[in-house]
Amino acid sequence: MNIAEQLIHNTGKRSTPVRSAILNVLLNADDVLSHSEVLEHLQQLGTFDRVTVYRALDWLVTQGLVHKVAGASRAWRFQVTRNESMHRHAHFQCHHCHKVFCLPEVQPDLPKGLPSDLSIDSIELNIKGICADCGRIMMNR
Repeated sequence: MNIAEQLIHNTGKRSTPVRSAILNVLLNADDVLSHSEVLEHLQQLGTFDRVTVYRALDWLVTQGLVHKVAGASRAWRFQVTRNESMHRHAHFQCHHCHKVFCLPEVQPDLPKGLPSDLSIDSIELNIKGICADCGRIMMNR
């Protein structure tokens, strides 16, 4: 059993080839990936249906194995959730290359006066600007 299959097994749910393949792609990714980027990686392994990949990504999010981040044009991007009981950190999106980076060290504060009867699952803080790589490229023009 590989790492992806073990993580899925740990949820008490069934590991399918598509779920395992997608989770493997995300486990090996350096960046937060869009649906089309996940699909592109999967094409190296064979033919995967676009809708099936959407459903499997949503399932992985529901199980807490993956979290999603709003990217450019409000397109969702996906990343493996690592050692987090709740997804509560900021993300940085570069205006130039459109990559999205997790910033686990940047923790947003909960708003004061939030009603005590509300239960929070996640907090989104999206910071936009120019990443270091693109900044160097732009300065050398």
